[in-house]
Amino acid sequence: MPPSPVEPGPFRAPAPPGPWALRVIGSYKLLKALVLIVAGIMVFRLDPADVGRKSSHLATRLRLDPDNRLVQRAIARLSGLDKTRLEEIGAGIVVYSLLYVVQGVGLLCQKRWAEYLVVVTTGFLIPVEAFEFLRKPRIVPAAVLVANVLIVAYLILRLRRERVVRSRAVPVLEVKGLDR
Repeated sequence: MPPSPVEPGPFRAPAPPGPWALRVIGSYKLLKALVLIVAGIMVFRLDPADVGRKSSHLATRLRLDPDNRLVQRAIARLSGLDKTRLEEIGAGIVVYSLLYVVQGVGLLCQKRWAEYLVVVTTGFLIPVEAFEFLRKPRIVPAAVLVANVLIVAYLILRLRRERVVRSRAVPVLEVKGLDR
């Protein structure tokens, strides 16, 4: 008699049910990917003569601090670019968005590798976000920082818990004729 699809196979721990948190995090990553794809397309469509004005307008609409030195440096750098360079930057933004697509889809499919990928990539950005927040505290960067810390903490705890569950799993051997 073949094992039922609900029962774990030999030497496998049962898979935990898909938690809602992975779906929320995966959706959040896909939303970030969408925003980056739109930004990349916008950069593709920029006219080099209007880059400074349109970049300032976009920064204002995104509620970025116009006095932030990073925003000012980004606008100044964009203002001096030609069409080819703008297209390269747009392509880079779109390619970077693919990382978020992979993370989001992987989390929605409950893939362990996606959890590790999110922990590493998001974890690397936390010190930068913390530095920016401490330099100039604002609500949106604080919310993003807290969300990313919670995401990384949750995924680390989840990965550790799964490792413990797998290490404690007792191998199940099927013996023919004993299931009567």
